[in-house]
Amino acid sequence: MEFQTEEYMDGLLEKTTVRKKRIPAWIYGTTNGKNWDRPATDEDLENVLSIDKELQGINDEPKEIQWGELHRKGYHFGISYLHQFYTSRNYLVMRKLWDDTETYAPKIKDALRLLLLSYNSSHCTLMTRVVAKKNAKDFVLTGAQSGVLYISKLPVEKNIILGLERKSKPFYEAYKLLERCTGNFFTKNKSSELLDEEDHTIDFVFTDPPFGDFIPYAEVNQINELWLEKSTKREKEIIISASQNKGILDYQTMLSKVFSEIKRVLKDSSYAAVVFHAAKAQIWSAFEESVADSGLNIELTNILDKKQASFKQVVSEASVQGDPLLLLSNKVQKVGGLENEEDIIKRIILSMSDGNIFDERRAYSLYVNECLQKSIHVTYDAKDAYVLIRQLRKGVMDAALQG
Repeated sequence: MEFQTEEYMDGLLEKTTVRKKRIPAWIYGTTNGKNWDRPATDEDLENVLSIDKELQGINDEPKEIQWGELHRKGYHFGISYLHQFYTSRNYLVMRKLWDDTETYAPKIKDALRLLLLSYNSSHCTLMTRVVAKKNAKDFVLTGAQSGVLYISKLPVEKNIILGLERKSKPFYEAYKLLERCTGNFFTKNKSSELLDEEDHTIDFVFTDPPFGDFIPYAEVNQINELWLEKSTKREKEIIISASQNKGILDYQTMLSKVFSEIKRVLKDSSYAAVVFHAAKAQIWSAFEESVADSGLNIELTNILDKKQASFKQVVSEASVQGDPLLLLSNKVQKVGGLENEEDIIKRIILSMSDGNIFDERRAYSLYVNECLQKSIHVTYDAKDAYVLIRQLRKGVMDAALQG
């Protein structure tokens, strides 16, 4: 359906602009510890309109959103600046809280801003939403979807003060656990294509590099980065991106530089662990080549089973279950295996046939793992591999029945 639009005065831009029409529909609250809800009234609507006017004349500069792969002309209609990702009330509250952190000493200010940003994009913006769940008596309130900038047709305006109060409790508990810990750590915010560590000085490296074109991280992160006024330099972002004019070869070249740096800083007997996820053979090929070009060797492989898959892993037909976990070393490269890909897939099918539930997405991850460990090139995209897996599994099952 076509959506309704409305003209309004954008106080921060100081001009009339157009957005998708939003009308308060239902109000939820708590009074003296008792929860209540009711339909929105004319008074609620008037209150929203009066808050819209409060954006006019505040001490703030509009910050432009840099759109790329995640822009959708439907649910991002009328959103070109950071403040347009919020209701006027929630932007004003965030702005006030952010400015108030300046009154504290630097360490306290940074801690408060960490708390604010941990809650911000997931719960303060129009990306917060309600969903309908089976057997639920009402809509269920939930946060933003990770890895995207999706705005629902049923956005929610949360109470930021109450949310931060709740958020502060797990922060307190987490830091209390660390209270008696000893030791030092250093955080460096720089490109991993050019490390400043000396040769052969590092005992262990763990990295979780961008998965090709899976998530445009800088675009997703800009909601928080614009508050910090420190945005990622996208020319340094190692992803495949049409908006950044980066193809598979650009991605491979940049990734090779990272693995070369890892090899340089690792001690001869030390290891690097890498988590990597891809559903496309060309991305796996780029990953393999970048590791090989660096002189590192894939020594062991396993599967990292996450309790909760990402949004894209859930909704994509060609998603993969479980992220391959790879152990890299400085040892001499192995000679490629004698098995072919179909033999590997058949053996995986047989090994997974003992259980009642067969997961072809996990079978793909296991197939990739075996190929990488045996220096066999991955040539199947997940989507094509699933077709082959079904065919081979039927053959394996028929053979078992006949036997």
